[in-house]
Amino acid sequence: MNRIKETIKSFSDRGGLHIFISTIFLRIVQFVLGILIIRLLTKEDYGNLSFAFSITQLIVPFSGAGLYLSLLHFGPIQKTDEDRIRLFAHTLQRGFVASLVLMALIVLFAGLFSARLPGSLVYLRLFSFYVIAYYFFYSLVSLLRIKKRNKAYAGALLGNSLLVFGLSLLGVFLGGGRGYTLGFVTAPAITALLLLLLLKRRDKERYGLFTPVRDLPVKKWDYTKYGLYAGLGNIASQMAWQLDTIMIGILIAQSTEVAVYRAASLIPFSLIFIPSVFMQTDFVYIAERFEQKKYLIAYYKKYLMIFGVITALVLGIWYAGADLIVGVFGPEYTEAKPLIHVLMINVFTTFLFRVPLGNMLAAVGKASWNSYSAFAMLIVNLLLNLWLIPLFGVFGAAYATVTSIGLSSLLNLALFAIYLKQLDNKKAGQ
Repeated sequence: MNRIKETIKSFSDRGGLHIFISTIFLRIVQFVLGILIIRLLTKEDYGNLSFAFSITQLIVPFSGAGLYLSLLHFGPIQKTDEDRIRLFAHTLQRGFVASLVLMALIVLFAGLFSARLPGSLVYLRLFSFYVIAYYFFYSLVSLLRIKKRNKAYAGALLGNSLLVFGLSLLGVFLGGGRGYTLGFVTAPAITALLLLLLLKRRDKERYGLFTPVRDLPVKKWDYTKYGLYAGLGNIASQMAWQLDTIMIGILIAQSTEVAVYRAASLIPFSLIFIPSVFMQTDFVYIAERFEQKKYLIAYYKKYLMIFGVITALVLGIWYAGADLIVGVFGPEYTEAKPLIHVLMINVFTTFLFRVPLGNMLAAVGKASWNSYSAFAMLIVNLLLNLWLIPLFGVFGAAYATVTSIGLSSLLNLALFAIYLKQLDNKKAGQ
């Protein structure tokens, strides 16, 4: 108990509680907004929107070629703020060009992606603008994180969640699904712009956003390579949660089935923020101690003590109150309950293994390992979807997701053990 209390106090001292509270609010907003959209849109329209959103969610982690993720790794190990600012300016400049190219590719191939569900075409084209908005926002908050300004980071998340909720809800009342999409896409871009103006005014720093950045404190290729690996790994990780929705749309080609599955995945997917916010707070600190084996082991042990209890509580609440919780979706979605029972297994594997170990591997510089693990999971998920959906329908997609995420979690545990062994070998060779 003393270790748990010390860990929680340390977490709070680093601004973790501010991030945790703001992220809770963000997830509540997203969940409530999701419920409102389910109730305000027809089942068919919600299915089309969900299919387009799932495709977009696969792509946005690679926005800007993942350079905002490079900033999170290389920024904390720089000795001066000037070097961190140069990295940020380089990230924003190069990433913006890459995001434009990615957005253009989505628009160009939108017709192909939506061939099986033509009603999703307009949503996919609108969501393409989210690539740039997402990159702009996460580059700015990554700058706050490497400066260890966690309270400001929490404020940015809170402000963005309020804007997303307000603009999306206003949009759905004014323009239905299309209005919702426009509000959702616009919000992070506005938040990022306001955040940049506030930073420039407060810090009195010149970010050099429109002039070429020279003399980077790290090799450009190393910086770019890390972002590519981390971005690709994030794409593959997203596919663990989004591929099943897309495969249902392709193999079953019924927007109503997509809607039911999307509603079922809303609860377990929303819960991932709990371990993620813990790791987001400590990511920079882990990156600074990437060669300290004892610290890494002690950190993970403390994490398991805390999240073992949290995982048991989350699962207990769900299985005790499933009927009441599913009722918020409305009578059209009662069939989602047994699907959620299956998908909630992911809470155990993601809380205790996949999220913490994946973040720790990224923090110590092994983004490429995360990519290999994520793509192995992706291949397994794809093959299982192709096999199980024709046999079990939407339940086949749930079985495929649970199995692939479980195997990926075990692989992350093995990779973490390998990294610790490498540290031993390196120390012995010195």
